[in-house]
Formats: sequence, structure tokens, C-alpha cells
Amino acid sequence: MTMKWLTREWASGSLGDDEWLERWQAYEAHREQVLPSLHSGAERLADGIDLHDAQVHTFDYRPGAALVMRAHIGHLQIGYELLELTFIDAELRLKHGASIESLRLFNAATEIVYDEIDLEPDGRFAHRILLSPAGEYEVAFTALTEWRAAADPRDRRFA
Repeated sequence: MTMKWLTREWASGSLGDDEWLERWQAYEAHREQVLPSLHSGAERLADGIDLHDAQVHTFDYRPGAALVMRAHIGHLQIGYELLELTFIDAELRLKHGASIESLRLFNAATEIVYDEIDLEPDGRFAHRILLSPAGEYEVAFTALTEWRAAADPRDRRFA
């Protein structure tokens, strides 16, 4: 229930160049391998949804039903959007002792830095999220819906 390839050590630059590149290439190879098996919206997490530097605005988890996350995404060069992802049949997984509150999702300094998509042995999908400055979580799900709307850069939180 933690990042497998794009770990905190990988993201922070504390690995040597060779190991950093090996992990990136291993994840890219894995992503390409699972992409044909992704469907019901999950494929968008592998190709089409960029969560890098996203700021979470709402996070509504209803165990066994859905997790709805709305985030401010984008950057100055491509523009900004509000993105709402609804994970169907969601199971939120946190590290032992962590809680939604301990993730500090709504703190001005908290952003999504990297995410991974994977397949579960039971046929569900797994989406792993690495947060900065701290925290990570995983969502197992069976389908994903996506909604987008234009957003103002002033909607970003600044620490």
C-alpha cells in the first residue's frame, strides 16, 4: 500500500543517477505492460491525467462506495483546471497509523508529486499517490469517472 517505483527517495533525488533512472524505466515498462488491461476509466490514469503538483480541494471517502477527489491541476504553460475523479467501489489504503487528517491534504504546502497505476490480483485497479512534503495513500477501485472545468490560477494555495 505504498509507492512501488516512484518512492520518496526517488522523488527527493537522494538516489544515485543510475538507480533513479532504473526505477523510472522500470515503472514506465510496468505502465506499458498494464496499459492494455486498464479499462473503465483507469486507463486515463496511465495516459491522460497529469496529477503532478496538483492540490487537493475536496476528498470525500465513502468506504465501499466511492472516493471523490477534486483537485486543482495544471501549470502556467498549459493552463489550470479543476479535476474531479470518482473512484467507484473504492477502498482507501493508508500506512499503518495514518489517517485522512494526517495526510494534511488541504494544507497550503501539500501537493501530489507522483502517482502510479497498477493492477490488483483480484482484478481491481490500484492508484498510488505520493504527497509532498509528506504522506502517501492508495486507492483500490473498479472504475473511474472524470470531470473537468477551467480553473483560475488564483485558486492555487500558496504556503
